[in-house]
Amino acid sequence: MTVVTEALPTVPTTTPGPTAASPTRRRLLFVLPDLKGGGAPRVTLALLAALDPADYELSLLNLGAPGARLQADVPAPVRLLQRPRWLPGLIGAKLATLWHARRQDLLIAAVEMRATFCVHFAARWLRKPAIAWVHIAFEHWARGFSARHHRRARAAYRDIGHAVFVAEGARDSMQRWLGTSRETWRCIPNLFSSGHYRDSVAMPEAHRALLERMRERPTLIGIGRLEARKGFDRLLQGAARARAAGLDFDIVLLGEGPLRNALCEQAAQLGLSRQLHLPGHVGNPLTWLAAASVYVLSSQLEGLPTTILEAFSTRTPVIAFDCPSGPRELLDHGRAGRLLPMDDVDALALSIIELLESPSLRQQLGDAGHARLPHYQAAAVLPKWQALFDELAGDGAPAQALSRAREPTG
Repeated sequence: MTVVTEALPTVPTTTPGPTAASPTRRRLLFVLPDLKGGGAPRVTLALLAALDPADYELSLLNLGAPGARLQADVPAPVRLLQRPRWLPGLIGAKLATLWHARRQDLLIAAVEMRATFCVHFAARWLRKPAIAWVHIAFEHWARGFSARHHRRARAAYRDIGHAVFVAEGARDSMQRWLGTSRETWRCIPNLFSSGHYRDSVAMPEAHRALLERMRERPTLIGIGRLEARKGFDRLLQGAARARAAGLDFDIVLLGEGPLRNALCEQAAQLGLSRQLHLPGHVGNPLTWLAAASVYVLSSQLEGLPTTILEAFSTRTPVIAFDCPSGPRELLDHGRAGRLLPMDDVDALALSIIELLESPSLRQQLGDAGHARLPHYQAAAVLPKWQALFDELAGDGAPAQALSRAREPTG
């Protein structure tokens, strides 16, 4: 991995024309808002690692601060570009994207919103083809947007004709929110590879002790930012009802977020203070999933949750609410895990009891989940991306550039 931070000159007033594609390697620029962690950045790194550097010249622009957790996981052939610190805010991120996009054949906004706004801006000015990668059920997520973000998002997703959705539910959600759809929209599931997951050499002693405890006691695990849409309050409610039925087990929630204190207070009210463990961010969630008895996805909103694929890889059985979107598709309509009606805490408690009391059922569902993994590995997923890249940036590809339409001022 080469890390580059360039001094950016003044953006020229004239716009360079389209760059011709290399006869041997297509030049692809992926843009991420940061490398702090999370499912979408990990999926992006998995795709970058799977692409053949003999076919593609790969660059990744990190709009966030350097030195974040996932920076060490950027594959070696990828040129990692850093936004200069003296270009703050969204305007600075757009200018950095514009500068680094000049010699690229195709721009990929690897996450919604900030990265997409920046790619939209650069693609219009440079008249380059672009892809918007959508990892979430957008219409539900957009309910929390300001009017300004609504306008920006609508402009970006209408202008960028090529969008990739991680699940059919995510595509349908965008169609309802945007009020239109495109024939150029595609569904390509997340590519999962366990190869870039690594344990931290300097794992805190408290983490080691908790992992050992998990291996000795029944444990539920949840993973994600400690925020409302992850539904961890519902997970605690279901766990409390299962414990009231006489089961003894722990709950481990991986991640950080604004609801840490609220979840601790809720656990105290439910009598779960001694059972709830919040270790914060961890380097390798697979190690923790392998130590757990059951993975619970209690989210209100997803796209195609990578955490379920992570659970599949460790044969950890899954319980998930049927949220929009992703769990239904991943769990094969309930054949590869327990799929529950949204917010049905009683059903969650019953499923927790059922799985914790039956080692054979846990093994059955863990094996069923593991059998789903080939659908999300390189052999199945990579050809779909390669076909799209070749269509938009390959030799003789038709012009797919964005027009330089006026950007919304709101």
